[in-house]
Amino acid sequence: MMEDISHLPIILIAVPILMAAIMIFLRSNTGAQKALNIGVSFVMMLFSFILLWQVWNGGIQVYEVGEWGKYGIILVADLLSSGMVVLSSLVSFLALLYSLDYIEGKSLSSSYHSLFNLLVAGLNGTFLTGDIFNMFVFFEILLLSSCALVVANENGGVTKISDKMEATFKYLVLNMIGSIVMLIAVASLYATVGTLNMADISVKVSAMSAAGTLPWHIYAIALLFIVVFGNKAAIFPMHYWLPDVHPTAPSPISAMLSGVMIKVGAYGVLRVFFLIFKDAMFLLQPIIIFLALATIIIGAVSAVGQKDVKRLLAYSSVSQIGYVFLGIGFGTVYALAASLVFLVNHAIAKSMLFLTSGGIIHHAGTRDMTKMGGMMKTSPVMSVAFLIGAMSIAGLPPMGGFIAKFVLFDAGLLAEYYIPIAIALFFAVFTLFYMFRAWLLMFWGEIRDVEKYGEYSSHGPSYMIVIPIVTLAALAFVFGIYAEPLIALSQAIAEQLIDPQPYIDAVMTRVVR
Repeated sequence: MMEDISHLPIILIAVPILMAAIMIFLRSNTGAQKALNIGVSFVMMLFSFILLWQVWNGGIQVYEVGEWGKYGIILVADLLSSGMVVLSSLVSFLALLYSLDYIEGKSLSSSYHSLFNLLVAGLNGTFLTGDIFNMFVFFEILLLSSCALVVANENGGVTKISDKMEATFKYLVLNMIGSIVMLIAVASLYATVGTLNMADISVKVSAMSAAGTLPWHIYAIALLFIVVFGNKAAIFPMHYWLPDVHPTAPSPISAMLSGVMIKVGAYGVLRVFFLIFKDAMFLLQPIIIFLALATIIIGAVSAVGQKDVKRLLAYSSVSQIGYVFLGIGFGTVYALAASLVFLVNHAIAKSMLFLTSGGIIHHAGTRDMTKMGGMMKTSPVMSVAFLIGAMSIAGLPPMGGFIAKFVLFDAGLLAEYYIPIAIALFFAVFTLFYMFRAWLLMFWGEIRDVEKYGEYSSHGPSYMIVIPIVTLAALAFVFGIYAEPLIALSQAIAEQLIDPQPYIDAVMTRVVR
């Protein structure tokens, strides 16, 4: 049994890839596709929790996959990577469950399940790989699968296919440019140190730094990685793809993009910078703080003027990811822990809000909030769910978002970053305004003008729609009233990031080929 558990890192990547192939052969049997995919996705979620528990109790797990290079191709499960896999598996399972009643039947039976599994495999591979070139490979899997999923059709969708194609084209082009930049950065790093193993790169870069022979272009490579991960995370000025892609994507895919996909950029910065470029952080931290503040400001100001509910949530995601990067920029153990707490709470609340927006759009037949009103009476479940999400994103107690912002601002003040905290706190008020303005427009007041905009749909949401939303709403509430386990885990992850030696030892002390 223990031997089987030791294979979890590769299982969490290989099984979704296998499922992607199986789903193609089951295209003619929609029922079998749904049942098998939901069952496997649930098991993968359980496996992710087991992996996190195993790492928490037994230390960092290293799994050898291939024999290329001195240390082979390896997967590494530490607290950060296994924690991110848990978050990814949870959101993906709920998004998949939601998809079964939301995605149009033809899209669902033909390619949706296969592409969704490739997306999950790409996410898990990105988090678990110990090889920086394989991180690039998994990025490409993420890009191709997510591009195809954006154009999937939803039942009763209000988005034109031409809008989907336009958004997908922007997303594809900008991320292809990011891929080229990443390939240049990885190739330059390999040319400098002669290895692609991230732990080995860290040792060699640290040795050059200690000897005073660190080449100047290492700093240029680090800046290239800011572009790479900043593009994935949609931070300023690389955020322009996100407000187009999120509104046009089906709501479960929007939940995946905002809940998990943009967090890949934050994970990349945490993994690569604090492991490989820790000796360059004195230069990188001010840049990250500046970009984080600019992202917070641009996202918040842009969200205020939106009428499209999903476009508002997209700009909100831009602003909120800025807070995550702000904690990373502060760079202390407490600030990194606060950033991780914020990341988890935002993933849960924003995933729920995007899933809720799907129900709202289906009920109202439009994404325009000015053409809604009074939906508290006609759709009470969505009303309560959106209010919970709005409270969490705005940072109001007793939701998890309150704890997240509190610890982040506290960490910034303790580190004496008074001006950045003042700016972030000021624009947090914008979040409060635009989230509750949206709720009032859609759910408060009189029911919209029926003669002008038509009746609301009388078809209520199914259990497949409601269960994921209620689950995420409950988690947002639980992390607000009982945040200690999440804070403790985030603190432990932050300590591993600041002191990466255990990660390096776990990889480098293996038998050398």
